[in-house]
Amino acid sequence: MNEYDELMPFLQHGMLTRMPARRKKQMAALAWLAEHIPPEKEYFETEFNALLNRLHSFDDPASLRRDLFGAGLISRSPDGSAYRLDPGRPSLRELLEKYCGTEPEPAVQDAPSAPFSPPDVTDEDLVHAADFRESIHAEALEIAQRVRPELTEVADPYPVEAYFQRHWDYPGAWYVTAAIPESAKSREALLDTIVRNTLAKAAGKV
Repeated sequence: MNEYDELMPFLQHGMLTRMPARRKKQMAALAWLAEHIPPEKEYFETEFNALLNRLHSFDDPASLRRDLFGAGLISRSPDGSAYRLDPGRPSLRELLEKYCGTEPEPAVQDAPSAPFSPPDVTDEDLVHAADFRESIHAEALEIAQRVRPELTEVADPYPVEAYFQRHWDYPGAWYVTAAIPESAKSREALLDTIVRNTLAKAAGKV
């Protein structure tokens, strides 16, 4: 579900922790940064640097700004004083084709899971899963508010039922626990998916 799976080792709590060495992952990092830039705003250089500082932790906004511009992801005013997300920017696929001669692996779309039957999930289970999902949402909202402080809720593509996992307990019984959706693969990837989905919705893209 997340086309940035390869970038997950370079992300921590919604921040890019270092720039990858491989060109393919560098392009993914730049495309990921671009997805976090509100498209309706124009930023003076100091404002844009401050925005980038909320998205990375290795303190090099100047290099990121130059790389984003060089890749055609942001545009600059004629006098060079202001930046904004380029409306005609290339997609991640286009960046990889241009700079790496490759394409990203297609995101695997998960088949909708069958609803749990009544014996599988109790009302208490539902409450527990909803509470767990809310804790994920609170963390995702905190991340999204770094670039859009006005946000008050997140857009989670996963229903609450996806936050259940069934496990087989030897010698022979199923039990259900609240956990991140299996297709999300990791907590960081789940947070990233929710944050990017929330930012895209705020920008009117979904």
